[in-house]
Amino acid sequence: MSTLILELSDAQLQKLERLAHQRGMSIDAMIRAVLDDLAAQSESHDHYDITQDSLYNIRAHETGAPADLSQHADHYLYGAQKP
Repeated sequence: MSTLILELSDAQLQKLERLAHQRGMSIDAMIRAVLDDLAAQSESHDHYDITQDSLYNIRAHETGAPADLSQHADHYLYGAQKP
């Protein structure tokens, strides 16, 4: 096991002590739990599947807009010539 030395402000230490006490944990145990949670969140983001995101799965609907609107926005907004 390794030792980590961490400098905290008095206010940070008081908050940490209060949280640990509320959870019935030592400060060391609480910090280890927080670090474990952060690591687990990071790992879950490494394997994020965009196809499961609700924004990815939004279905288009008919708007009446030209099919090439995104490619030729200047033409439709300002009357510029298409390339």
